[in-house]
Amino acid sequence: MEQLFQEFKKDALAELLGVKILEIHPGYAKTSLEVNPGLVNSLGMTHGAAIFALVDMALAAASNSRGKVAVALNVSINYLKATQPGDNLWAIAQEEKLTRRTGVYRIVVEKESGEKVAVATGTAFRTDRTFTGEY
Repeated sequence: MEQLFQEFKKDALAELLGVKILEIHPGYAKTSLEVNPGLVNSLGMTHGAAIFALVDMALAAASNSRGKVAVALNVSINYLKATQPGDNLWAIAQEEKLTRRTGVYRIVVEKESGEKVAVATGTAFRTDRTFTGEY
């Protein structure tokens, strides 16, 4: 999985926003984000796009965790609770269904307290390309 961690270090948007990958296992990934004042909307709450980026990185890591290059086809998200600067958020992506060509993932975003912030479903297309390196 180290090769996959290295691949995702190249993600410029995740770096800019501060999204970090904490864990990757086959069909599973956990990402984190510390909400800072630069990630809020005009109402002072965490911008939905920042939470979506956290979800997207968890989906990317989980869907690429089996060695094949995968890309998102669709993501649907429901925002459940507003968050503020200073909140630490985690997204956990878990594989629900895997076929030769697609994978379906459920992604849950929680605050440090365990309170749910958002729930998403993502579908990824699995290409024929593989990552180099050992998994």
